[in-house]
Amino acid sequence: MLSELQKDLLSEILNTNLGVAASLLSEMVNQKVILSLPSLDLKKGNEIDLRPLNKTNSDFHTSVLSTMRFGNNFSGNAYIVFPADKAKYLVEACVGEEEEEESELFSKLTAQDLDVIKEISNIIFNAVLGGFGNLLEVKLEYSIPQIEMTVVDSMDGGILPEDMHFLSMFNSFYLSKSQVRGMIFIALSVGSENMLINKLNEMLVDIND
Repeated sequence: MLSELQKDLLSEILNTNLGVAASLLSEMVNQKVILSLPSLDLKKGNEIDLRPLNKTNSDFHTSVLSTMRFGNNFSGNAYIVFPADKAKYLVEACVGEEEEEESELFSKLTAQDLDVIKEISNIIFNAVLGGFGNLLEVKLEYSIPQIEMTVVDSMDGGILPEDMHFLSMFNSFYLSKSQVRGMIFIALSVGSENMLINKLNEMLVDIND
């Protein structure tokens, strides 16, 4: 639904904003954090497959799902999904604990851990959505992020409404001791989707002139 030129331009814009989020996260975990956005696309919910997040030898597919609503002229819902074991690595980095064996992680995400993940998600949400607000020159209002544990095997579970369009973004967190793979989704209303595409087209015209 997006041309390659539109994807490249939007990826460049979002990577800049993720760089801001990485700087804030680096301060939180007291080590250098690099956020990368290697791929981006606009798809329907039933076309998105989350299984690449579970590239482990474990039989578990438990993930942490963060959601945030945003609105006004540009509106929708934002989602971040982390495999539970990798989310635990982020928490341990933030609180300065030593990493545990992966097999021990799934039962050990506490309420305090989820609070840390909520703060991490809030930083990422604000960076990404703030980037959209600046791009479109609109002011956005945000809800408080909500965190839940869910099972992610494929999109058949209905985590993302299949009739909505989503900007789907694989993203990776590079820390000194581990790499954390996650996904960011931005569900857009029809009007907001058109607003974004029109803006990208305007920018591409300006670039090519």
